[in-house]
Amino acid sequence: MSTSAAPNALAPELCYVLKTFAYRERDLIAVLLSEKRGKFSAVARNGVQSRRFGGSLDLFSCSEFQFDPKTIRIAEMNEEGLVQALSAQVKHAPTLGSSFERLSAGSALNELILKAVPAQRASSDLFKLYSNALFALQERDPAQSIMIVNAFILKVTQWLGVQPQLTRCLHCEKALNEVSGDDVAAMIDKGAWICRDCLSERTPNRLTKTAILDAYHSMLHPIRRIEFAGTYADHDGLLDFLEKHMQYFVPGLDRTPLGSLKFLRESLQSPF
Repeated sequence: MSTSAAPNALAPELCYVLKTFAYRERDLIAVLLSEKRGKFSAVARNGVQSRRFGGSLDLFSCSEFQFDPKTIRIAEMNEEGLVQALSAQVKHAPTLGSSFERLSAGSALNELILKAVPAQRASSDLFKLYSNALFALQERDPAQSIMIVNAFILKVTQWLGVQPQLTRCLHCEKALNEVSGDDVAAMIDKGAWICRDCLSERTPNRLTKTAILDAYHSMLHPIRRIEFAGTYADHDGLLDFLEKHMQYFVPGLDRTPLGSLKFLRESLQSPF
């Protein structure tokens, strides 16, 4: 970069808005997700009702941000701190607000990234996963929102390196199609399941075989191409397992569970 470059000479950066909150009287702080920087925070001076930002700071919006390079350098040296957003232009804004189910699911995606993903950890995979999940929520029937959230959680566990082991029984190592019954016992502390034949006592943590198959396909295929076979009841049980799995294996989530999942469940109380 030329030494005579203007303060706004950095190339625009595509970011998703995960969270915003007021700062001082007219400023806004936004938690953003980008390919280059991962999750980070930016301040928008006079961001409240500013023409320079318009709807670019709305939740879930994908906007092209122009950042002050001086604040970028300071944030990179400290590995934290705020960068300053000079302006932004909306490139895509998913219409999740038209459905309470979609909005609740999108909030769950954001909360998971905010609480489970380390700051300043660049990843094009995570950025694309989040983008595809938002598109999937927008494209699919709202009743499938819980399925998309489950698929997203599973892929995030892969990204974090704490994915559950779903292919075989933890004890006898039989594949899912080799064990008896329609469900298995979830072993939260092992991140795995045990078949009925290996189970020594009853457990309230049950998973249907259909839910496990959907989970397995979710980890293998792009999120917008997954064909779900399970019902709401199947995926409600899977979500309960995944929530406990994340609380057990991801530092910090044991103290602050994902509150937005409650609203997602309330929005989808009836089986479809």
